[in-house]
Amino acid sequence: MKHEIGSGVMVAMVAVFLGGCGESAPTTSESSEQSGNMPEMPRSAADGEHVAQGTVNSIDLAAGTINISHEPVESAGWPAMTMNFRLADPDAASRVEAGATIEFRFTLDGGGTVTAIETER
Repeated sequence: MKHEIGSGVMVAMVAVFLGGCGESAPTTSESSEQSGNMPEMPRSAADGEHVAQGTVNSIDLAAGTINISHEPVESAGWPAMTMNFRLADPDAASRVEAGATIEFRFTLDGGGTVTAIETER
């Protein structure tokens, strides 16, 4: 008689095996690094707005997003990085072009939503 092992049973067997070998399954951050996804960013204790300076790389008004290379944001616990933000008001970005140096306000909800943009002079 042929027996098939269900995927749930196989996962449990692998977990037991790894546990017995002193190995552990990858953590969420290890999994995201291996898959190329950005690791979860730390959040600040304050849920308010944060202010940052950066350079606009691209804007997708149809999708309501803006890609910004920004300096470290101490209030959010973020290092300098390049990332996409959602736009709370896509019209606010219609006056900004790629390459512009900006100061922007954002909230942490959903990974980052820009609430205001000012071009630096």
